[in-house]
Amino acid sequence: MGDQRLITPNDLTQLQFVSTPSLAPNGEHVVYTLTQTNTDLNGYESALWHIQPNERPTPLTTYHTDGKLIKEHSPIWNHDGKWIYFLSNRTEKQQVWCIPMSGGEAQQMTAFDEGVNGFVLSPKGKQLVCEISVSEKDAIEETNEDVVVIDRLRYMANGSGFIKTYTHLVLFDLETQETTALTSGQYNAKSPCFTPRGDAIIFLKSREAPELQGYFNDIYQLNLMTNEEVLLYKGKGSVYDPSVSPDGKWLAFCGHEGGEISPDNTGLWVLPLDTPTASPLQLTRHWDRPVGNYVGADASFDDGYEYKWNDDSQALTFITTVGGNCFLKQVNLKGEVSDVLSPENSVITSFDQNKERITFVKATPLSPGDIYLFSEEKTTPLTDHNQKLLESLLLAQPEHFSYTGAEGWEIEGWILLPPHSPKTKASIPVVLQIHGGPHTAYGNAFHHEFQCIAAEGYAVVYTNPRGSQGYGRAFTAACIGDWGKKDQEDILLGLDYALKHYQQLDPERQYVTGGSYGGFMTNTIITCTNRFKAAVTQRCISNMYSFFGTSDIGYFFAKGQLGEADLWKDEDAVLEVSPIRHARNVTTPTCIIHSEEDLRCPIEQAEQWYVALRRLGVDTRFVRFKGENHELSRSGKPKNRLTRLSEIIDWFNRYNSKKNK
Repeated sequence: MGDQRLITPNDLTQLQFVSTPSLAPNGEHVVYTLTQTNTDLNGYESALWHIQPNERPTPLTTYHTDGKLIKEHSPIWNHDGKWIYFLSNRTEKQQVWCIPMSGGEAQQMTAFDEGVNGFVLSPKGKQLVCEISVSEKDAIEETNEDVVVIDRLRYMANGSGFIKTYTHLVLFDLETQETTALTSGQYNAKSPCFTPRGDAIIFLKSREAPELQGYFNDIYQLNLMTNEEVLLYKGKGSVYDPSVSPDGKWLAFCGHEGGEISPDNTGLWVLPLDTPTASPLQLTRHWDRPVGNYVGADASFDDGYEYKWNDDSQALTFITTVGGNCFLKQVNLKGEVSDVLSPENSVITSFDQNKERITFVKATPLSPGDIYLFSEEKTTPLTDHNQKLLESLLLAQPEHFSYTGAEGWEIEGWILLPPHSPKTKASIPVVLQIHGGPHTAYGNAFHHEFQCIAAEGYAVVYTNPRGSQGYGRAFTAACIGDWGKKDQEDILLGLDYALKHYQQLDPERQYVTGGSYGGFMTNTIITCTNRFKAAVTQRCISNMYSFFGTSDIGYFFAKGQLGEADLWKDEDAVLEVSPIRHARNVTTPTCIIHSEEDLRCPIEQAEQWYVALRRLGVDTRFVRFKGENHELSRSGKPKNRLTRLSEIIDWFNRYNSKKNK
């Protein structure tokens, strides 16, 4: 204990992140992805690791080359457990590789000019279906590289830039190396899965002319023998991750039928494959929580399975967000939901199951996550990649509280007090953190940023106001058409509760920060109150009117979130909810942090806010990050993430009178 030290921003580069565990067909071995920071190349590298029974984890892939960040991930076992297939960027483009479990070098399987975005392996291990990107260029773009021609309504995506491709499926024969295009056209085909016999695939297909037919995915079945394509389900909302039951009788998928933008819970649905005209049944219709992990964190690279069929095809195991936790639950074909693991204050981010065994990644407020095995009613940790580092750090343990928000609603919150914090009255400054979304959540995951702020001597208060996920559909929907109103009340009442019940907090030194929707809320709050000594607004929204036309999701997301308000018929309502209209009220010193390639909340939002505040005489600092997008805080270049953290802490310290004495 005496040798422990406070955490620092630089410790982010020492953390290691586990993800996507995959169980062998016999249930005895686990392969997973381990991501680490390469400070020399200012990026992240990932490799596959292997856990054998009763042994320490060992690296399965160890390829390195000077000057390149190697990323190897998405492991899939073949049917007999002798080979692992995975994605790797060892060559110029990401391709499918495989490696023998008996030892030896990895072999490259595919060599698509476009690279491979994702893949699935046939049940007998003889074929792959690969997702590839097919370019679409205007004639003038072929002759003049300085020109980009836009002819789609939705023409850009955060993290990708201009959309000039369609995603299609290709069948690759592992024995003959022959390729067969399975889909083509002006639509996207993705998320394929094989039927158990391997004679057909099921996949998602977007609609041609989506401006007329709707931006939805439909589910199709393609017979690989006859090339016959059959529509199984016409999407009415979010649809993703189709999966066929082991007995081949059922198709499961995730989604909802609430339209494109909806507060509806993402549910688990099933469709009988022997009755193509049948309507799907939502198994989780009585479970008023979403399928999937909605708890945000800045120390995770996990994007593994959200649900899996049980071996007997009679039930599915799934991740669900319940308040600030993510649990594993099971739902049978009757729609009855039950616990798989004993609920605890933690966040399960991915899992796999086989032979009545489950392997999963579990994060806690004091750990970014390790891999565990659940077998015979016993849970065993399999990895401890961060143990030595975490044991050397004096971390803050969050304290949970609940309080009364607007309209008497019960709201959940947490507080991190600085390690070894004084107990004297009004001695600790407090930072209010606001999450993005708005349909996400804070919870019992590891927040490196929060820990660093606490280590600097600040208390950190964070809450899940109305609009957050994990509390039921009505709670999630409650902020729609009411941005900046009762959700703001919930947030500030949470801070008031903490100030009242933790009397060591100093009411004269309050600070506020948040990103995305949290940046919008930070901007909104400082137009309504001057209680905060300083604010940091990150990847923010300041002008909903311009957001409609400049964000990659602008017009349809904003319309959905503002209660169907649109630019032309509701101009005043759109502007009224915009912080820019109320900028004259701001006196709080404000640091604006924004990425120049953010297409979700474009940098013009930050530019407007900066110019407005400077014109009005507010002490304002504008920190722009080149080459970064909306994901800066979660997956940006390590150097930039450290700079961002330093900017937040330095800005609060600048306006912390007791820090500067």
